[in-house]
Amino acid sequence: MNRIPTLLLMCLLSVLGARGQSYNKPDHDTTYYRSFKGTIIVRAYLSRSYLQFKLDPPAGIHPMSYPVNKAFSLGVGLTYKSLSFSFSKGLNFIHSKKERGETKSTDLQLRLYKRKWTIDAVASFYRGYYLNPRGLGMEDNHSYYVRPDIKIKMVGASMYRVLNDQRFCYGAGLSQNAWQQRSAGSFLLGGEAFYLFTGGDSTFVPYKVDSVYAKGNIHKINLFEIGPGVGYAYTLVVQKHYFLLGSFQANLNFRYSHETGNGIGADKFGFAPNYMLRLAAGYNTNKWGLSLAWLTTGVKLRGKEFDYRYSIIAGNYRLVYARRLAINHKMKNIIGPDD
Repeated sequence: MNRIPTLLLMCLLSVLGARGQSYNKPDHDTTYYRSFKGTIIVRAYLSRSYLQFKLDPPAGIHPMSYPVNKAFSLGVGLTYKSLSFSFSKGLNFIHSKKERGETKSTDLQLRLYKRKWTIDAVASFYRGYYLNPRGLGMEDNHSYYVRPDIKIKMVGASMYRVLNDQRFCYGAGLSQNAWQQRSAGSFLLGGEAFYLFTGGDSTFVPYKVDSVYAKGNIHKINLFEIGPGVGYAYTLVVQKHYFLLGSFQANLNFRYSHETGNGIGADKFGFAPNYMLRLAAGYNTNKWGLSLAWLTTGVKLRGKEFDYRYSIIAGNYRLVYARRLAINHKMKNIIGPDD
């Protein structure tokens, strides 16, 4: 009987030891990528975001688009574990395209690249556009048709499961929280949901360009989509440090759209595809990383009242320098000296 407490203590220590061993075991194949999730990552970046509205009219009418007139931004950011903070300022002093009007914008973005999941959430609000090409809708055919009243709002989120999380890391090329040291890829499964609004005080198309459309005064479009998607991502690694990342996701969404005009309130339901594309290239070491990335996504729909096709394209260019800072002795050993 006196031996029972000793045996129970030995069993408890064995269980705790086994749990400690499993806890210390890496959760991925460290020969493919090295994780820096316990470090503080400090960034400096140069970026430019855009949210563009395109109109493809029937034959005989010139295609047109409303791009943004927005400068590049210079920013700094900090990431620890899953928490990120960044601040940027537009470089307006090098932006001199005043004849195209002024675009005012607010971008709130969450790009979370965890080991098993990639999560994107965005809230973008843009106001002030100009019509491209130059001279379209104008009497002199030389100046731009400026529309400070046109605004676009987009709010949405997507979530995808990275199936090969043991060998492939999204964050290595996009958020610098890991270092992909061998080439690998992964299929992606998930979905998205978003709401989009495009509107102005008057018709999108000038009377001089299309008088029939202008009389209809289509000046608002509301759009909601939700649906599943699949994708694939791959990182090509050269000499351990250089990388090229490509990722494509395709969705088949249930869609509701509504056009507003003079006496027009046209509802339309259906299913439609859209996409998200990511490309990145750069250089990684233990302590720092440099990357150039481009993200773009697009939505296409056909109007109900007129034979117009609309496209809304959103995206971001970003050049990033990141420095990893160890916060304890364990992370100092993981980071080690630069190669």
